[in-house]
Amino acid sequence: MTSRLIALLILTVSILTACGRANASTHPATAGYLIFLEGGFSNAGEIVKVLDSGTGTVVRELPIGTPAADWSRYYVVTQLTGSAQLKAIDPASGRTIAQATVPAGFNLPNIAFQGPTAGISPNGQWLALTRSSPSVTNFLVGSSSLADSFKTIRVDGDFVFDALSNDGKSLYLIEKMTDPDHYRVRLYDVGAGALMPQPVADKREQNEPMNGIRGDSAADANGNYVYTVYIREGGPFIHALPLDEPIAWCVDLPSTSSRDIERQFHWALALSHDGRILYAANEALGKVAVMTAGEPPTIVRTGPLALNPNLPLPLAAEGRGGGLVTDADAKGPRIGGAALSSDGRTLYTFANVGVVAIDTATLKVRARFLGPWQPDTMRMSTDGKWLYVAESSESKLWQIDAATGAVAELKSVVNPWALLWAQPK
Repeated sequence: MTSRLIALLILTVSILTACGRANASTHPATAGYLIFLEGGFSNAGEIVKVLDSGTGTVVRELPIGTPAADWSRYYVVTQLTGSAQLKAIDPASGRTIAQATVPAGFNLPNIAFQGPTAGISPNGQWLALTRSSPSVTNFLVGSSSLADSFKTIRVDGDFVFDALSNDGKSLYLIEKMTDPDHYRVRLYDVGAGALMPQPVADKREQNEPMNGIRGDSAADANGNYVYTVYIREGGPFIHALPLDEPIAWCVDLPSTSSRDIERQFHWALALSHDGRILYAANEALGKVAVMTAGEPPTIVRTGPLALNPNLPLPLAAEGRGGGLVTDADAKGPRIGGAALSSDGRTLYTFANVGVVAIDTATLKVRARFLGPWQPDTMRMSTDGKWLYVAESSESKLWQIDAATGAVAELKSVVNPWALLWAQPK
């Protein structure tokens, strides 16, 4: 009998044992919630499906767009003949709230080329659109109410959107360099109509060029910081950008192998509700880190992200989905790789299989869920009552009671690979 066959037999026993534990799906799903998930493509391109939690019915579909932080508005752009139409939609009802005509070719910024687009300030009051040509990049910046005209910005060179301040006066851009492995962060003063001459850099290493591939990102709704993971051969780091200063901070993340680019993409961020504490978790590296805001932001604690004890490491490497390295490796940052409970006491993230609930005070695992499975994405409901978890390859969707840990399986759509939002109807 081959070692692989032995491993699969052990895995089968482990799965049957795990299915008898309390985290099995024995409870009916709770109705009354809308779940927004990215679930594939249609003739119109990438789409967001809005699912009724009780019936599993897709109540509407939305094109990929830019949501406000609270998903009260959802912005989409449609190209027309000689112009483009910018709409603000109520994503829960599909109703058009406001619309405006903008010049042809302008779109909402697409930062990572997967999942929702970008361009909105953390407080949702300002919006930016972009249009690029070989040597010039144009932006539009204006009120997200769409009641006023947008200001046109032109910068020479190849730039992409990075962030927009809560007052709409500071537009942060990523300038692509001749060397494709490096970039610079630049600040455009919208009021003055000028690109600041000095790049935005970590003042501890002002002359060191930045390099890396953009990963997961989290923005403080108060507009104090935008945190972004960057992946690079020298090891991953968090780019902490204060939206009221022409500086940034680069904070190294723990890494077991700096050149393991695929596993670096598994870093997922969750930000406390007051914006003061950032949690970073990576099940592929078995690491969790806690960073506090400040000048500079500082990683104050790290801990191991324990593997599922029911699967020995050799089996995890051979079992379903490939164990430590999932099918999503090297395809870009994970969307919804971590979530924080409403009281801030529990961090949910992935282990090598299943979901773990981590005590934020001790960084110890206090509960495990969905042990046999290898889910891809999660999202906490806005009222903090439910954690929704999905696995794309098996088209699975679960609802976990944040208070009791009870698990229910919901009717799902095909390949629900990114959970974006969940709210009561």
